[in-house]
Amino acid sequence: MPYDISSLLLTQLTALLLSYTLAQLVAWLYVWTHRGVAYSRNMVHSIVMLAMIVGMVMQVVGDSIARAFGLVGALAIIRFRTVVRDARDTTFIFLALAVGVAVGGGHPYVAMLGTISIGFVAAMLHFTGFGARHTDAGVLRIRTQAALQAIDAAIAGFCRTHSLLARREAGGEAEYSFEIRLYNPDDKDGLIRAIQDLGGTTQINVTMEERAEEW
Repeated sequence: MPYDISSLLLTQLTALLLSYTLAQLVAWLYVWTHRGVAYSRNMVHSIVMLAMIVGMVMQVVGDSIARAFGLVGALAIIRFRTVVRDARDTTFIFLALAVGVAVGGGHPYVAMLGTISIGFVAAMLHFTGFGARHTDAGVLRIRTQAALQAIDAAIAGFCRTHSLLARREAGGEAEYSFEIRLYNPDDKDGLIRAIQDLGGTTQINVTMEERAEEW
């Protein structure tokens, strides 16, 4: 049965443009709410292109089971070796996939409502700080010639609890790692100064728990 080429092209182009628009929203949301040092511009580009590619694939497959199995066989040849370090990044990848599947499968309203609602939830979780742990816990690392007893006394003045995690001798100095929990997270600089006042300290670093979770 003959069909209108121009109408078909318009439908496919509309689906691709809608995939692009919604993927742009997802990508901007990812950039806007991302925290930590593991930011990747390639990740942002991948979100946009992935939604469009999946939408295109869904239009090609349509209702054909044979095409679907052929697609699975073709993709099985490709080996994806990129490691996604952050589970949150994986979530945005799945959202881009869902957008492409919904638009390419002929469900544009599902794609739009899903992008808006999930985007709202992602923004809310980000700005309310949901799931963040207490910022008074961290790790203190010191390289010093000072006595361990003096270091313990200095730490005890700023921390409700502290415990020695590791100790290593190196070139006349000792390297210590302590798990600490500060009375006040804002006293981190005061703790550093107190240890430096002991003398003989060549290196000191305090990493609070919330910052460590961003890696």
